[in-house]
Amino acid sequence: MYFLGLDIGTKNVKAVVVSSEGSVEEEVSTPVYDLIRQPKSGFVERDPLMLWKRVCETLKKLKLKDEVEGVCVDATSGTIVPLDRKGTPLYPLIMYNDSRAVVEAEELRRASLKAREFEVFLPITPQLVLPKVMWLKKNCDFYGRIHKILHESDYAVYKLTGIFASSNNTAGKSHALLDDLKYLEETYEDVNVSVDLMPELKPICSIVGYVTEEASLETGLPSGIPVVNGVTDASAGDITSGAIKAGQANATIGTALTVHVVVDKPVPDMSQRFYYKTYINNLFLAGGFTNAGTTALDAMSRLLGKSLIELTDMARKVPPGCEGLIACTEWYGVRVPKTHPNVRGFFIGLSEITANPGAIFRSMLEGSALALRLMLDAVEDVTKVKIYDLRVSGGASRNDLFMEIIADVSNRDVYVVEEPDSAIGSAILAMWGCTSGRIEEIVGRVVKIKKLFKPTGENTAKYLKLLEKYVQLVDALSGIL
Repeated sequence: MYFLGLDIGTKNVKAVVVSSEGSVEEEVSTPVYDLIRQPKSGFVERDPLMLWKRVCETLKKLKLKDEVEGVCVDATSGTIVPLDRKGTPLYPLIMYNDSRAVVEAEELRRASLKAREFEVFLPITPQLVLPKVMWLKKNCDFYGRIHKILHESDYAVYKLTGIFASSNNTAGKSHALLDDLKYLEETYEDVNVSVDLMPELKPICSIVGYVTEEASLETGLPSGIPVVNGVTDASAGDITSGAIKAGQANATIGTALTVHVVVDKPVPDMSQRFYYKTYINNLFLAGGFTNAGTTALDAMSRLLGKSLIELTDMARKVPPGCEGLIACTEWYGVRVPKTHPNVRGFFIGLSEITANPGAIFRSMLEGSALALRLMLDAVEDVTKVKIYDLRVSGGASRNDLFMEIIADVSNRDVYVVEEPDSAIGSAILAMWGCTSGRIEEIVGRVVKIKKLFKPTGENTAKYLKLLEKYVQLVDALSGIL
């Protein structure tokens, strides 16, 4: 039996076929980064119809597509598209890292007591769904014609099945409740947005629907196969990493860097540093999305005219701490230690010694690792769950130097899996949803550890001092910018 995981990322659409024995049988991908548009400062969009076309192109490449017996989809978290009654997009996908709704986020905070109370589980930021919907209502004449507002993966599921549905996990940024298949309805009422615009919530791994004949013609998938309700790309990455028990953590490092710790219950974070999501087996994910992924690294690679491999080789020759050069890689706005949308990345400490590609690149790797450490510390401090196991998945996990730095900065053993892509996690969910097996057994068959990176005490001590300086710099800049 074969099961398909489909991951719709910022850069690529990836499809992976996994056998019931646990082997990865086929992988294909199609670039989609060229679809990203930034028409104004803070705006990040892409065309949903062109994206679906790329999805279909990807699925048609699969040699095993005729033998697939179930499919599950993941995509970016907080990316939304408004549809009319015919399911036609009325506006481009507003991406997860779009920050246009700064004013609306503050309006939500002022208008809704429930939203303010819920911030201990879901801090209010411009990247949440409700501020974006409020922006649409304020700025778009077509608002009255909106029938549903779907997350990116839910849009793909709709195209496959004709059904509007989501999971608590996928809809987490839509103020989905943590303990019920409902939304925080009072918050919607407080800002005069109909909760009926949101898709129905169904359990993770339940069968949403079946591939229609029309979708079968478009994608090449067999008509009538089940489509299993999934999770966000980062949560799928958590499953890919094998982090499925309380105390395990995973950092998914792709275009964004998302840190999730598996916990057995949500404990309010009074400092509002991270959010909670529902997870498998009645567990929860505590953590957060940061902008400290590969976006800045890729941009610097283009700017310097050197490949990531070349820059990594140069960075290896630079000592930990980069001779005082400190970088922030959250170019779309800082999320940790606190949310500061106007602090969008920096280099401090440039000199004749550090103004070279190796030092610049290493400082960026260290900056991303510092953001990861801050999130881990926050979750451990609030939940009192001891993080005994740190996994890393996503494309950046293939960079050994980056993993060494993360081990040193976090002062934890870092496990990297053999197959790091989120599509693997969705394939695991497809298998679980279509069979009677236990997910622990399925994960045991599919997930294989490739490398282990251990921290070096001397480097960890250096990075602890660097962490203190980083926090001070972010706080200082937030009062200026």
